This record gives sequence, structure tokens and C-alpha cells, in this order.
Amino acid sequence: MPPLKEIRGEEIELMEKSTPQEILKWACEKYRCLCVAASFGKDSIVLLHMLRSIRPDLDVIYLNTGYDFPETVEFIRKLEKEWKLKLIEFTPRISVEEQERTLGADLYHTDPSRCCGIRKVEPMARALRNYDAWITGLRRDETEHRKGIRVVEVADELVKINPLAAWTADDVWGYIRSNNVPYNPLYDKGYVSLGCRPCTLAGTWGRFERAGRWAGTTKVGGECGIHITSTMAEYGEASAETAPKRAPEK
Repeated sequence: MPPLKEIRGEEIELMEKSTPQEILKWACEKYRCLCVAASFGKDSIVLLHMLRSIRPDLDVIYLNTGYDFPETVEFIRKLEKEWKLKLIEFTPRISVEEQERTLGADLYHTDPSRCCGIRKVEPMARALRNYDAWITGLRRDETEHRKGIRVVEVADELVKINPLAAWTADDVWGYIRSNNVPYNPLYDKGYVSLGCRPCTLAGTWGRFERAGRWAGTTKVGGECGIHITSTMAEYGEASAETAPKRAPEK
């Protein structure tokens, strides 16, 4: 990875004023060990579509939590084949069956943060140990927590790039329609923000589009933990010894 001092302040400010395509091109040119994290919701689909003409062979990280909607899984498999995605799938260290047997059948409701930690945060922390930088589909208008995100962020020497930070949901859907981009069929069933099946409600439930996530819990409308630096660091340290890093490229 280029030393952090090489990410100049003016370079970061320039990215704040650039288009998503320009940001993606910059990231692909600057970082060799780069990936894009894809939930295969509308935002990541837009990024994957843009990357087809910029760097189609980029690693695509997908977290298979075991709780995905069947429609989401089917959509991913179809798009992987049609777009020839370089999909790299990460799974939790324990199966859904083992988790439900040892920690309760509804951990996602009784302790959603722990469930997300096991099924999302730890696998992502493990995945990102292989990279210098990663691309996400975060937008500022999604939640109160995300309204202050920057296009380029650095945490623990890992660079996070959010090309859609300044876009709105309307911008995303406008791109999808203008470019005839395929999207998850759950959106046509009334879902606004897509997550795991047990923790996601259809419909509009509040000011932000993620208000239907983790409904009925203390985590409602919040974050799984992947985009909370302290949570990622905690799970990253816990898995460091058992998650070998990729051999350096020659």
C-alpha cells in the first residue's frame, strides 16, 4: 500500500469533488491490493456496473451470513455468471445451525450486535486482512451515523473508499434506470434497504431508508458493525491468529 503520507490532503479533497467513476478509477490506479465489498443491494450493484468498464477483474467480497433472502442468493449467482464477477465469498466461523443451537434460535433479535459480529463483522475483518484498501457503497443520506462519511477514509492503515458518499437514493435509482442495470427483485416487493432475512422489514419506516433494519431491537436502523472502526478492530484482533494473510504478490 502507498504510505499514508502519500495520500495527500489535496488528493482527498479532489476526490470529494469527483464523480463516482473518477473516484473508482483513482482507487484502481492507486491501490494494487484493492477490493469492493458487495451486499448486492442497489448501491453495490451500481459500483459493480461502473467497475465493469474500469477494472472488471477486481475482487468482489461477499459475506454469506446464512440468513440471506433466497431472492438475494439467486440474484447474486445470476449476476456472478452474467457479469463474470471475481466473487470471493466469506462465511462465519460457525454455521447458522450451530449458532442457533448454542446461542439461541433468535440471537439476531435477543442480541443483534453479537449476531452481526459473528456473521458479518468477523468475516469482513478476516477478508480485509488481504487488502490495502476497499470500496464500499455507503451514502451520507442513508442514516444519521453515515451523514459525516468522507469519500476517502483511513482506519488502522486500511483505506476505505466511498464513491457514492454524496449521492442520494434518487441518484442511485436514476443510474440504474438510465443504464438498465439489473437489481435485486426484493426492491419490487417493497423493501427499501436489504439485509438479512430475519432482520429486514419491507416498507418505509422512518426518516432514513435503513429504519426497517433490526426492527423491534435496540439496534433498529443502526449499523451491523462493519463500518464502525472500534467494532472492526475488536473482531479483527480476535481472528488475526487464525486468518493467514495472502502471500505477497511478486
